[in-house]
Amino acid sequence: MSSFEDRFYRTNKSVWPRIKRNFLLALWMAKIISTWFIQGRRLRKASRRALREKGVLYLDDLIDSDKDD
Repeated sequence: MSSFEDRFYRTNKSVWPRIKRNFLLALWMAKIISTWFIQGRRLRKASRRALREKGVLYLDDLIDSDKDD
């Protein structure tokens, strides 16, 4: 995976590369935000279920179940 600087830093000062960079940056940020919302929702649901059932929430089980999908 390339670094943030390699993907989003542009030395070309023309308009179109900057617009493309801004668009790609917005997509990248939207992907990060949506991932946080999805993973946070899964964690909250599992936490509530564990509290309701008086069980223990193992984060490793949550992470492993995501890989099966």
